[in-house]
Amino acid sequence: MNRNVMIAVVIIMVGVTGAFCNIATAEDVGPFGPSAGGKADVVRSFTMKVSGAVTAEVKGKKGDEKTGLLGQCKPTMFANFGILHGSSYEQAEISIVSQDPIKTGMTGDIKLDKIWVRFFDLKNEERKFGGKGLLKLTVHDATPGKRRMTGTIVGTKLGGLEKFNGKFIDVTASFDMDFSCGVK
Repeated sequence: MNRNVMIAVVIIMVGVTGAFCNIATAEDVGPFGPSAGGKADVVRSFTMKVSGAVTAEVKGKKGDEKTGLLGQCKPTMFANFGILHGSSYEQAEISIVSQDPIKTGMTGDIKLDKIWVRFFDLKNEERKFGGKGLLKLTVHDATPGKRRMTGTIVGTKLGGLEKFNGKFIDVTASFDMDFSCGVK
């Protein structure tokens, strides 16, 4: 199985199982993110705007019991994390995979190997899109007790997957988290 397929499978599995698991707090997250299948309540604010084949605006915040961090951001390997907003019957998720490691405290523009955007609801089932994009980190404090990462994920012409093949979306997602890629 090639790397991209394996990463896609892991992100989708983490996203789906993450919605059903207990939510970890900032203290429980560890240096790189929640454990597989876990969702961490460290996202202070999250806004995702989508246009094209799917039009949506998703907003979440810490403590709403719907919004959380999934996956890992280990500074010695590619990053593989996302933000999930929703419940077991309705979800919106954006996940990223970086080409290179996101070093502890690093800011600026980071090219992404993949961005995945996924919507799930009982009426429309699952709608998935993916493609290359950019992560713009503006704050990345890795100080214990003050961890914080803010930024924007931008993707244009993300292609539809499965039944949405041939359709495209543009996405801009802004976040503010009590999290960082590693700890100083």
